[in-house]
Amino acid sequence: MNRLGMLSNCGKRFWFLTALAAVLVFLSGGVTARAIIIEGTVRCVPQASVNPACTAATTYPTIQAAVTAAYPYDIIYVGPGKYNESVTITETGHSRDNLKLMGAQAGHDARFRQTYPSQESIVDATGTGNSAIIVEAAYVVVDGFTVQNATQGNSTGIDLKGSGGGSDFTPANFARVVNNILTNNSTGVSLNSEGFSENVGVVIEHNLFKYNNAGTPLSSGDGIFTSATGGTFINENAFIGNKTSALGINNSIFVVITNNTSEKDATFVIFTGTSWSQFSNNRGEDFGALGAFPGAADAAVALGPGNASLTIRGNSLAEGTDPISHGIAFTTIFGSAHGNSNVTVEYNQVARFPGDGIVAENSMAHFCSIFGNRVTDNGLDGIFMDLNTGANSLLDNAAEGNYKFDCQDDTSGGPFTGGTWNSWVNDTGTLRHPIGICSPGREY
Repeated sequence: MNRLGMLSNCGKRFWFLTALAAVLVFLSGGVTARAIIIEGTVRCVPQASVNPACTAATTYPTIQAAVTAAYPYDIIYVGPGKYNESVTITETGHSRDNLKLMGAQAGHDARFRQTYPSQESIVDATGTGNSAIIVEAAYVVVDGFTVQNATQGNSTGIDLKGSGGGSDFTPANFARVVNNILTNNSTGVSLNSEGFSENVGVVIEHNLFKYNNAGTPLSSGDGIFTSATGGTFINENAFIGNKTSALGINNSIFVVITNNTSEKDATFVIFTGTSWSQFSNNRGEDFGALGAFPGAADAAVALGPGNASLTIRGNSLAEGTDPISHGIAFTTIFGSAHGNSNVTVEYNQVARFPGDGIVAENSMAHFCSIFGNRVTDNGLDGIFMDLNTGANSLLDNAAEGNYKFDCQDDTSGGPFTGGTWNSWVNDTGTLRHPIGICSPGREY
């Protein structure tokens, strides 16, 4: 996946204000029409016994048949079983906004439920040549499914579309993807838009993304991938064994990623061209343990080119296997034409990576803040500021037990700490270069 090639120019940044305003209105309940409870028709697949409100007239043999018949505010209940189809929720013919698609496990957190195929509503895209579920309408809910085997080309398990499809094509604004298992797809969930005012307010939570590695390696291996979205909330999901990344966040604005877990993914998150976003209170381990595709990065948290105003806060990251060398990296692996600025890396725990715990590679960090992190037992440096980084602030970091240096800054000739181009204040580390940037370590 050519992430660098998908970076947009800075001219699109004004869309952030539109996206943020829409998100805040949604979260505050400020749109009066949305506060009114409207009950639509209850529809069932494949038989009326799925829900007592269904009749013979509102029962359908396939999910797509029920969706095609549906109108806004309808609820489609899908019983246990395997549905070999590609389902498209589209505005063609009439609106399908506010449609709820409810699987047999709706309301049951996919991270913790015991999985029995006989009790799951399984949407299987094998042989369809398309994504398993495609959303081209607003306020759609997809809840309680297993979604699998969307593997051809750029197909994904659940595809939340932006505009560009003509007059009947509506961005999937305010979609909710909850309580689903997404496995053996090219990508688990994708959000691809034409501008930052699209796919606004999408919520993705309580899902399990595992082994989404089944497509062509250069376009697969992500649990979630976004491009040019504005206002996305990714909370309390579990990611296992995705060989590019659990999360690929490209060219997006106002993405909030909190309280997720990662186990044996290649990379936890890759940020490229993204701003005003945060990655906080997430926990991951054993990065790269199952291998990595060529589109993966070199760090558990990878800050590629063109990011600004990101916050990486309070995460726990432990253990990597080559090529996942580092814990948190301002990395050149996707190119170095555009560095990162105004990025804050704070209060993270980073341990036992074969390379550096926290590293700012050549020219990739300017006016960034690194403070309050605990960085221990890594194979190279605890914290490393490479050549041509500058005007960064490092404060109250504790680095101990790292093999090469606990603290290293290769910039020189500058007016800051130890003649470097970065400011080091109250940082601790026994092994340091130059000598003045850290003081001897303290007891934990």
